[in-house]
Amino acid sequence: MRLLALVDGSEHSLRALDYSINLLNGIGLSGNKPKKSPKNNHELIILNVLPTIHSSHGIITPIKPSKEGKSISLDQYTNQVNRIIESEWIKNLEELKIKSEKSGVRTSTKILKGSHSSRYVAYSIIKFVKDQKVNLIVLGSVGLGGVLKNKALGSVTRNIAEISTCPVLIVP
Repeated sequence: MRLLALVDGSEHSLRALDYSINLLNGIGLSGNKPKKSPKNNHELIILNVLPTIHSSHGIITPIKPSKEGKSISLDQYTNQVNRIIESEWIKNLEELKIKSEKSGVRTSTKILKGSHSSRYVAYSIIKFVKDQKVNLIVLGSVGLGGVLKNKALGSVTRNIAEISTCPVLIVP
């Protein structure tokens, strides 16, 4: 089984990851005795979709965000921010991978570049799911964006549930 756990750093997504690990640890168990086949038949893919910060191309006023006090363009600044965010997520995903592998689950990580559109993020995830032949998507009911009072699911979760061609498990 190939299971995809979506992680954005929110409490709900981390609970979904824990649930994924526990689920894969439970597969292949007969009573209290592990089957002879190793758990390595199953794989957990931990996925993060990075929101890409864009700048308006019409802005030419230089800014001074660097330690050296050197002026740079807004495009250069947003590129630096995007690189820092990606670097941090590479480290975060490595830590989550180590945690998962310590529990005996074969794990890989992936970062996709996204946008601020929840529909675009959902379509990117579903394309990844199809390309990687994922059997189950596990995600939190709410991500970092939160929800409105009259909604039970976050927008990315709702969009994935609506367009997915494979089963989706939503963890509260």
